[in-house]
Order: sequence, then C-alpha cells, then structure tokens
Amino acid sequence: MTGKVPPFELFFEIIFLESYSRLEAQEKKAIDKAIKLLAANPKHPSLNVHKAKNVKAKYPTGGSHVLIAYATRNLRVTFEYGPNPGMIATRNCGPHDKCEKRM
Repeated sequence: MTGKVPPFELFFEIIFLESYSRLEAQEKKAIDKAIKLLAANPKHPSLNVHKAKNVKAKYPTGGSHVLIAYATRNLRVTFEYGPNPGMIATRNCGPHDKCEKRM
C-alpha cells in the first residue's frame, strides 16, 4: 500500500520572515518553491533534507532535530516539526552560510 503524505500546515518563525524579506526576487522564488515542496512532502528528493548538527528543536512535537532543506545549491531553509502535530515550523532561510549560523 502506497500512501501519500498529507500536506503539512506551515508555521513561519519571525526570523524566517525577516530573512525572507531581505532576499532578492529570484531567491524568494526558489524559497517559495522549496516551501511548497516541503509542505507537500518534507522527504521530497530535491530538497536533500538532512539533520542540522548540534542544534536542538524547540518544539517537542517532531522530536529533537532541526532539519535543513536545499532550495538551491546555495539557499537553505531550516525547519522542524511542530509546534503542533501536522505542522512544520520554518526557522530560517537564505544563503547556506548565514542561514545555518543563525539557528
């Protein structure tokens, strides 16, 4: 039986919204696409999702991990599961060096 993953409700952290507002139009377009994929299927192959090292999640709903998804070769979205079941909290976005340092 192959079941489709139900879409997740997104919760945007303030730091994500602030980072997103500073991106250029082309970068926003790439982040938007990644966010849509993330909501539909957090395990989508093109997102290359992996665990962030040495970072604890703040919501206990999805475990203790913060995850990193690729929007492009140089842009990242950090997220975790929560704050409620069926939700994904986006924590940050932007160039990988800045995005991953601000977790």
